[in-house]
This record gives sequence, C-alpha cells and structure tokens, in this order.
Amino acid sequence: MQRTTWVVLVLAVVLVAGLVSVRLEHQPDSSRDYPPRPQVPDGESVLLDAPEIDDEYMPCVDCHSKGDPEMDLTVRELEDDHEEMEFSHGNLWCLSCHDPNTRGSLHLADGQLVAMEDSWQLCTQCHAKKLPDWRAGVHGKRTGYWRGPKEYRTCVVCHDPHDPPFKPIAPKPVPKRPTEITQEALSAPKASEGHADRSNEQ
Repeated sequence: MQRTTWVVLVLAVVLVAGLVSVRLEHQPDSSRDYPPRPQVPDGESVLLDAPEIDDEYMPCVDCHSKGDPEMDLTVRELEDDHEEMEFSHGNLWCLSCHDPNTRGSLHLADGQLVAMEDSWQLCTQCHAKKLPDWRAGVHGKRTGYWRGPKEYRTCVVCHDPHDPPFKPIAPKPVPKRPTEITQEALSAPKASEGHADRSNEQ
C-alpha cells in the first residue's frame, strides 16, 4: 500500500512538471530585456539677446564723460534726466552696478567689467542660489523642446534691474460653475424684450 502511494506521488509530480514545461514553451517571451533605444541628443541652449535699452539713455557717453575726474561718487538721489527712475534694490545705487569709468558697461564687485548683454553675470554674483536653477530652466522663462534646442532669457527680461520685485497683482474673481452661467443666460433679458411693438406706427 505504501509503495503504491509513492508511485502515485511520483507520477503526479512528473505530470505536473510536464504540463508546466509545455505551457512555458508555448508562452510568448515576456522578458523586458529590450534593446536600448537610441537617445536623441539634447540640443544646444541659446541665450536670447537682452531687451534693447531706451535710446533716450544710451549710449551713456552722450551725457557722461569717460573717466571724468570730477565725477561725484557720493550715494544720492538722482536728478535731471534720471529723476523719474525708482530704485528698490537693497542698498544699491547706480554706480554699484554701472562702471563710473567705462560708461555703457557694468562691473562686478571685484571691478571686472561686464557688457550690458551679459548682465546675468552681475545679477548672479549676489543671487548665486538662482544660478543653477536658471541654467537648468527651473527659474526664469525657457522655451524649446524637452530633448532638443532650447532658448532661455536673461534676468532683465522679467525683472526690472532697478526695481526687481514683481508688483502685486489683484486677484481675479473665482471661476463660475457651468450651472451658474446657464442660469444667468436664462434669466438675462432678451434683446427684443423691453421694446414696444411699433410695427403699426406710421
């Protein structure tokens, strides 16, 4: 009796193993070891030109002499042609960024000259934490393709360098539900309502 039980168990195991092998042979290959797809090369990021400066103020040498020995470097409120400018940029004033000896150029804290179109170098010496975000496209405006050529803007496209913070924007009303719009449309007087029938007037 015991021998018969063992024979039945062995035959059952062999049968199950055979059925499993047959099933696996006829199953489609579900392996996810796919060949790698060719990656599209990431396009070059292009820094667009800064917005043009008002011709009224450029070039600076039209009014300011180059290397004027009598130039007043004292921090003060502006007069004459620049009195309408509003400054709200920490403790900075004109010559904190504009070079007094090379008009039409900016300068870094160490005195290195920077061209107007490269003003981002001046901005990021103080706002260094924004630099990696700006280069990665997280901060600022960037357009283009996910994997392809991109265009990004310099700081002064969005920020006024003399008054960088964005002005508060008044909130708009909350959106209306479709049912509210429908009810208003149904309750609004029609254009023909309120007008007397004057078809019989002479």
